[in-house]
Amino acid sequence: MPEEIIVPASTEATDNESVQNNLYFYRLENWDEVKKSLNLLIENEDLLLQSNDAIIDKMFNFASPLFLNGTFYEASNVFDAADIASASFLSPLLIKEFIKNPTDKILCDRLVVHLSLAGAATQNMPKPDFKPYNLSEMIKILVDGNKDIYNNVTFLYTLRIILDSEGPDDRAAAVFSTFEPLDTTVEEPTLYFWEEALEFNLMLHIIWKNFVLFGTQQQEIILKNYLFSAIVAGVPVEYWLKEILTADVEGFDNEKANSFFLKTIENSNERIPTNTVTEESRKLMEILPEYIGKIFSGDIKTLTQEKFIEDFYKGQVAEKKFSEWLRNLLQLYYNLRNGTYLRK
Repeated sequence: MPEEIIVPASTEATDNESVQNNLYFYRLENWDEVKKSLNLLIENEDLLLQSNDAIIDKMFNFASPLFLNGTFYEASNVFDAADIASASFLSPLLIKEFIKNPTDKILCDRLVVHLSLAGAATQNMPKPDFKPYNLSEMIKILVDGNKDIYNNVTFLYTLRIILDSEGPDDRAAAVFSTFEPLDTTVEEPTLYFWEEALEFNLMLHIIWKNFVLFGTQQQEIILKNYLFSAIVAGVPVEYWLKEILTADVEGFDNEKANSFFLKTIENSNERIPTNTVTEESRKLMEILPEYIGKIFSGDIKTLTQEKFIEDFYKGQVAEKKFSEWLRNLLQLYYNLRNGTYLRK
């Protein structure tokens, strides 16, 4: 086993699985770093398998296809973007600590669980001996709250199948049923277990992929409550909105749709984190007027936007990630305001 592996002093990889965190916490890993750690795991496969541990053998049934298929992912592909987001839930630190301590039962079990769930969420797994949940089963789980038939691997695998559906899939409506308007009186971010966050992340990709199929009331809920979280989740929001706004369909008013999207976002109840340590936040509807006021102050737009973002996050934990998410959101809003996505 390579002796030169250096792992930072941290308890992250051994934290109790009962710990909950917000979605942002789970989205801080970079895909390139996850790929490197998976590559390191594969490089050590022969040595690790010498233990003849069936659990470690099972581990590579998920790790190998995750790494192999992951090398071909392209962020510009909307389905690859979803898989990159799901696979990035893996912790490079956990993987490295396991390589250094392969006899640690807690590390081993946790890594196998994470790899198996990430594998299900990306369809990188051995041929499943189960069927995806059908509509009635998804309704029982999501609408009726009946968990008797729920299996986490099957559920994540089903979500990824729904995302792949070429035409309308009624199971997407069942997924949307869990997305309610946010409680505006609550300032703290929703907390998730690791598995719950992975599911929610993938569900965000599903509702945005099906955004065009929802009615205006449903679209309003999504835009007003799940725009920033979708950007955090790696959803190619701009792509899905452009698909609508550039559509050449008889009777469809592209400018009216653009105006609807814009005004809905301007009235967003979603809270944007303004301090990554204390988790202070502000409503998006409060931030956008300030942003526009500065953007049209006469200075160079790009520099003004970067200064606006810097005022939020400079010197804070995970500054780069939070800045990237806010930048994507502000740029999307700016383009909608300018009609950039409309057919010329």
